[in-house]
Amino acid sequence: MGRLNLPKERTFTGPALLWKRIAAFFIDMALLSLFVFIPFRSIISSNLPQKSLMESFKVMASSEFTGYLLPFYIAMSLLMFLYFFMLENKMAQTIGKRIMKIYVVGDGKALKKWQVFVRTMLFIPVFPFDLLVIADPIFMLFTKSNQRLSEILSKTRVVENYRLE
Repeated sequence: MGRLNLPKERTFTGPALLWKRIAAFFIDMALLSLFVFIPFRSIISSNLPQKSLMESFKVMASSEFTGYLLPFYIAMSLLMFLYFFMLENKMAQTIGKRIMKIYVVGDGKALKKWQVFVRTMLFIPVFPFDLLVIADPIFMLFTKSNQRLSEILSKTRVVENYRLE
């Protein structure tokens, strides 16, 4: 039987749409909320007074409570870092990116571990990396290709495949 001589599908890779990136991030945060934040929430809230909001703020501002919270904050940050690092390192996409059909590429042929590390530094709970939580998304709004600051530093991009019709 002969092969059909059909034209190949014409596609190209380009920057991912901003709304898809935001949607992918919210999907990832929803998953992290289910598996990381909610389990820790019961531990943290059990040590806060239930009387008034002001009383809760006073307890949270105390050095005793901050010392108590620090290990949980570090554990949650580490789990978030590992989620993004391991999935992007292994598959070049997180679950949210996979659902939105977008993925990460490096300037070279393959995504390197150092590039994935630099991309996920914003989840490291140490100054100055924690400033990236604010600076990264804002920086994305001012670049043509919607790249975050950490993506420029890591020489990576979030892309999607477009089909020409």
